[in-house]
Amino acid sequence: MTTIFNIVADDFLADLDAIAELVAAVQRTGNSAKSRIASVNSSTLLLAATFEEFIREMARQYAREIVSRNTGTGQLPRKLAATAWKRTLEELARAKIDTGGTPVSLETIARNARLSFETICSFMEGDREQDIYGSLIHNENNMRPNQLNAVFTISDLSDVCFKISDKPPLLNYFEDEDTGRVHGRLLIRLNDFIEKRNEIAHSLNLGNSSVPDQLVDDVGFFRALALSLSVTLPEHLPVSEA
Repeated sequence: MTTIFNIVADDFLADLDAIAELVAAVQRTGNSAKSRIASVNSSTLLLAATFEEFIREMARQYAREIVSRNTGTGQLPRKLAATAWKRTLEELARAKIDTGGTPVSLETIARNARLSFETICSFMEGDREQDIYGSLIHNENNMRPNQLNAVFTISDLSDVCFKISDKPPLLNYFEDEDTGRVHGRLLIRLNDFIEKRNEIAHSLNLGNSSVPDQLVDDVGFFRALALSLSVTLPEHLPVSEA
């Protein structure tokens, strides 16, 4: 049965294909070495950003499912409600009100703030239809394994990286049937990618660059991770009480 997680994953897989096709096209055209390196590096940064947004969207959808399957906010994961409240207030506090440098009027800022506050208040009072998920799911740093786990912990789903490590796509990618070893290799692989991403982002030195074959392997890794995650999340949803 197709789930919302399959739909989100399919969109991500299409993005992966587009990134790989872009790099392949540049490599085929006989452009300069610098332009070929630049295409791979920029694609690596795009891949990282696309992956992070994919994880956030999967976590938002999981949180929505958790809320919809409970009959009242009192039965929700305690961290979910507390995080939604805290992050809404933090966003309100970050609203930029200066001495004329912003094009946003005070009236617009106030109207948006009132809407956000009323939304979270209604949610806390039991209105499950309120959309509090944009501010709820947020990663403070790069989407390393601890950050990936953290965005799902909000919904009481712990250690997602371990839970996806027994799924065929990741087992096949790592060519290993031992869940523990696959989990360990997953953590290393994701951390290594983030390190590479940061080296590219923080340096103009072409020595800090990726190559097409590495990018193809990165795409394969994220494909396996996405497919494994889309299978894992539905397995941990509670039976709907509605």
